[in-house]
Amino acid sequence: MASPALKKGSPLFFPTEVAPAARPRKTGLTHVLDRLHGLIPDEIRPLAPYIDVVKIGWGLPLLLSRDELRKRIKFYHELDIEVSTGGTLLEYATTRDKAIQALDEARELGFDIAEISDGIIELSSAQIERLHAEATKRHLDVFIEVGKKNPQNQLSLRETLDRVGRALELHPRKVILESRESGRGVGIYDGEGAIKWDWVRTILADHPRDELIFEAPLETQQIALIRELGADTNLGNVSLNSVAPLASQRLGLRGDTFGSLRTSRSVKGPPATKFLYFLLETYRGLDQSELVRLSRLPRRTVQSALEALRKQGLVREGVSLVDSRRREYRLT
Repeated sequence: MASPALKKGSPLFFPTEVAPAARPRKTGLTHVLDRLHGLIPDEIRPLAPYIDVVKIGWGLPLLLSRDELRKRIKFYHELDIEVSTGGTLLEYATTRDKAIQALDEARELGFDIAEISDGIIELSSAQIERLHAEATKRHLDVFIEVGKKNPQNQLSLRETLDRVGRALELHPRKVILESRESGRGVGIYDGEGAIKWDWVRTILADHPRDELIFEAPLETQQIALIRELGADTNLGNVSLNSVAPLASQRLGLRGDTFGSLRTSRSVKGPPATKFLYFLLETYRGLDQSELVRLSRLPRRTVQSALEALRKQGLVREGVSLVDSRRREYRLT
């Protein structure tokens, strides 16, 4: 049977072409892990607008000849995708007193970003600062990763907060929260891969979400993070096979996020103000005592943040629908 003719002048439902990506994006980054397999050019090319950075993981660049590595980087560059080293590569070079040489050669081979981490070895703040300076001197952007790879040797929440804060003081492109490829028992994930939301909320109370990349190798973790933190949350350690599913989740094209994505609004002010906005977006009507309990912030800080949100027209105060004696806060 012949297909019905399209109405003249009516907008098409299926796009003629995908809109070009406005890169480099500051938010909504998809940071992909290349494990040296699964790269099918005919599949990757149409998905390129949904990929921001590809990390050739671990020490894998040392498994390829220089020509093969250069060719792989060139393929991504032709698609306007940046390429990063993995943190393990620089840790390996550091243990052999070849970190500066590795940065020189990474730049010459075409890498755009150097990842600095101490997930396996221990680096002092001074060493991380020096590596950051040396990478920047070579016109490499920098990601600093925070976290340990061994599930038996994890940072505490306080140590994580401190290290993220010190990393941000160096003004890298982003700070990455380590998860490993398994996504279990490391960083913000428990042994089953569930998100430790008390950790996430505490980290976001101290540090801006947009400056962080949450490694989320499992699709269930990606869904949970964008549902709770917004479609423009920066996600890393994404497999090549998960690029399309993640893009569809960000756009609300799957059942998990259909009709439930947060509307991105510009919130001005310190991290505490943005964190209170996030809490009100998550839990809807809350009074001051509930905000103090959930945020773990001093009451005076909560009051100041609420006043800042009111002045921006983002929050209104009203009577609780449950208890008329309570004054609660809701987003406008």
